[in-house]
Parts: sequence; C-alpha cells; structure tokens
Amino acid sequence: MNYAQHPLSAAFPSMASDDFQSLKDSIEANGVLNPITIFEGMVIDGWHRYQAANELAMNCPEQQLDDWIDPKDFVLAQNKNRRHITAAQLASAATAVYAWHPAHRPVNSTLNVDLIKSSKELAEIAGVHVNTITQAKLVQKDAAPEVQQAVKDGKIGLPKAVAISKLPKEEQAAAIE
Repeated sequence: MNYAQHPLSAAFPSMASDDFQSLKDSIEANGVLNPITIFEGMVIDGWHRYQAANELAMNCPEQQLDDWIDPKDFVLAQNKNRRHITAAQLASAATAVYAWHPAHRPVNSTLNVDLIKSSKELAEIAGVHVNTITQAKLVQKDAAPEVQQAVKDGKIGLPKAVAISKLPKEEQAAAIE
C-alpha cells in the first residue's frame, strides 16, 4: 500500500542523506525491524523506514496507532530523543505539532480549548526554554514558508528567523543567506 507522510510526522526535519543511506543499508541487510505506525491512513511514525523499504522493494510491517493514544504526544515522544536535532528544530516541531487539528475538529471549535498548550507547557514537553518556544511561535505565525523551512532544516536559528520575519514577506527568503 502507498502511504503519505502524516502532517504530524512532517513537523520534524527529514533525515540527513548519509543517515538515510545507513538506514537503508541496515534495512537491506536485516529488513524493517520496527513496524511503521499508521494514523488517519498516513505514516505518523517510521516515514524514513517506509521510504527505505519502498526504495528497496522490501516488505514494511505496519501497525495502527491505538485509539487511546494522543497522536500529538505520540509523535513528540517518538521523535524528541531519538532524532539528532537542535533545540530550535525541536521547538519548531513542537509548535507545529500542537498547532495541528484533526480534520473532524475544526480550528475554531470550542472542543479544541482543551488541546491548546501554553508556551510554558510546550517548553516542558519539548525540553527547551520557554523563550525558544516563544520564538518558534513567532516564526510559525509571521515568517515566510522559506524561513520556516530553513529553521526546520537547521540552516538558521530562531533568533535570526525572528529577525527575518519582521521584514516584508517578499524580502524574507533573500534574507536567509
């Protein structure tokens, strides 16, 4: 079956190409040892395993995310400590994860009030300083997509991204360099 990457999984940066090649080599030698996790018909965990197995035309075991598990908490727990990412990347991912709302629960729904996390709560969840979350939220709100992607990819830090986000949108991409 062909799957897309779930938006919660996509909040985290892609694996570096040399790390992906190492994963692919391991899968070629040993197969996929840990099943991917599916949520809403998309890969919420194991995207790189899934891609590597597909490229190798190998079987990729899968499992559904249990109904009782919060998908936001799940994706952060699965990625927070096993990924080699900066505090800025982690803060950006955490703010993106907690900004996501299921399709069946619109953003302006009163049912979402219990899902909103404060900057302090997000900082505790992500294990970063509250100022880092505040900066990540500013970038998420005000920065052009290219600036957001540069932070996600680890090309620029949050202080620089916040400064760039104060420029007119059409000037932001050029300011990354």
